[in-house]
Amino acid sequence: MTSFTTSQRARYFFLILIVPGMLFCTCKKNGTANKTANATSHICGQVTGVEAIYWDLMNGVPRTDLGAVPTITTIGGTYIHPTYAPLTFIYPPGYTPQTDGTSGAVGVNLIRNDNKAIWRYTSIFYSGTASPQQVLSNEVTQVRAFLHSTGQVTTLCSQQGTLPRAVGITTSNASAYITFDGFSAAIDVTITTETGLGAEQINIVTTAAPTADFSNEILHTFLPIDYQLLYTGSGEVDSDGDGFPDSEDNFPFDSTKH
Repeated sequence: MTSFTTSQRARYFFLILIVPGMLFCTCKKNGTANKTANATSHICGQVTGVEAIYWDLMNGVPRTDLGAVPTITTIGGTYIHPTYAPLTFIYPPGYTPQTDGTSGAVGVNLIRNDNKAIWRYTSIFYSGTASPQQVLSNEVTQVRAFLHSTGQVTTLCSQQGTLPRAVGITTSNASAYITFDGFSAAIDVTITTETGLGAEQINIVTTAAPTADFSNEILHTFLPIDYQLLYTGSGEVDSDGDGFPDSEDNFPFDSTKH
């Protein structure tokens, strides 16, 4: 892949917010309640129910248990990123969006009005070197500070790996499902590097809520917004928006090629 101009970098970096290689199945409208309640993660036996489905989807494991594509049933507002309009979504009542002010970031923190739940989605162009594990640890620290947590963290599930995406492009990932002080959180960090670029792209998805509310927030807030941003109509990721899903695109981050 050739070098990027500044504007091309901005577009490229935001588009790879999606965990590369993820496949999300569009769900069918049948048998919902029992399937959801009895669901078990295919990669982590420590979580069940809606949380298990969510964890698997976050880590690229196809699930059809939800019965229908998650949607926002009551609109509380619409967020449009001030400098990158494709980051646009509707959200439910009781939440307030705050644009991520981190240097080099395109992202937003959607915060429940009682400050006890958050959906965070951001992509950061970083002129340096960081590992997914380092960034994930930092995210855990930040979300605990936001929720005023001082208790012990229990890691129920974790995943990590590295995936070559194209010539000179590599993606590394780390994710964790944790609990602490009556809260549950799921965090996914993806870092993409390109040979010769001299920087890396850090993509972060963090969700947290009281453990008693987590499944409800997953179904009615987190997944519905995820589906607005991350999925094509066929249920597959199309990172560069050229109409070809990544699984059929030899250049998943270049809309001029496929």
